[in-house]
Amino acid sequence: MKESFTLELQKLYDDTHVSPLVQEVCEYYASGIDYEDGSYMEEIEPREIFEPVYTLFLLQRRESILDELSYVRKKYPHLFTCVEQLYEDILIHMDVSSLEKENVQKLISALNDKPDSDEIFNKIESLCSRYENISDALDAFCSWIHNFYS
Repeated sequence: MKESFTLELQKLYDDTHVSPLVQEVCEYYASGIDYEDGSYMEEIEPREIFEPVYTLFLLQRRESILDELSYVRKKYPHLFTCVEQLYEDILIHMDVSSLEKENVQKLISALNDKPDSDEIFNKIESLCSRYENISDALDAFCSWIHNFYS
């Protein structure tokens, strides 16, 4: 990863205005930059699984996440370039249900049709209501989906 991304990530992790979920998402997307040969794939979770997962969890707190990402754009502009498309996707979908359905379908496909959409929606809803911190809900969800692809 470029040093400029690394420096901004270090500052981002010390910034109390940015939630752990947004910090994690920024790091995840930045980790794929500058690896045209795909060598980063061994270092991070599969993109075809985790990009839809991150989107689904960001949508659970859409308004506050958009605020945080706007803050990242102002404070860490270089790092924001990594998540800009994700930000735009969340921003333009005023009706989040279509974006949720699209990402659930991507996730189902990446997991070889093992869980169905109801299982995924119910699991996310259940975990988000059980955990106060959405990052904890995300961790529990990731543990659950590992059963389908590991």
